[in-house]
Amino acid sequence: MSEIKLSYEGLKTVPNQKAYRVMKKREPQSNKDVRISDIFKEDMLLAMNNLKDTSFKIYMYLISNQDGYVAGLSRQDVINKTGISESSYKRGMKELEEKGYFIYSNQKVTGKDGILPLYTFYSRPWGQIEPIE
Repeated sequence: MSEIKLSYEGLKTVPNQKAYRVMKKREPQSNKDVRISDIFKEDMLLAMNNLKDTSFKIYMYLISNQDGYVAGLSRQDVINKTGISESSYKRGMKELEEKGYFIYSNQKVTGKDGILPLYTFYSRPWGQIEPIE
């Protein structure tokens, strides 16, 4: 199992925290598939239709990071920035995992305060685009 470093070396990690990596790069699927900043419009529309409101808020929180970004996922930061409750966060994260947007990668991340399991966040559900390594 390989280890990956966080994007910010000094980032504080906490026990039971998950790390995540953002994966957005892919080839356009059609001439309607244009980028909005570095986010594909079709990916956002698909997520908007696939996900419940709370899950979509978490999706937008995660996708707002740069492609390849690796960091510790702070439940409290997501809650503070999206305005959702803790129970909504848990349900939203569960839906993102079940629908293939947030997948455990079998890798670990070394942070300032320990080692975290690494999840990969995909802009489109896993299996709908080829993974970019």
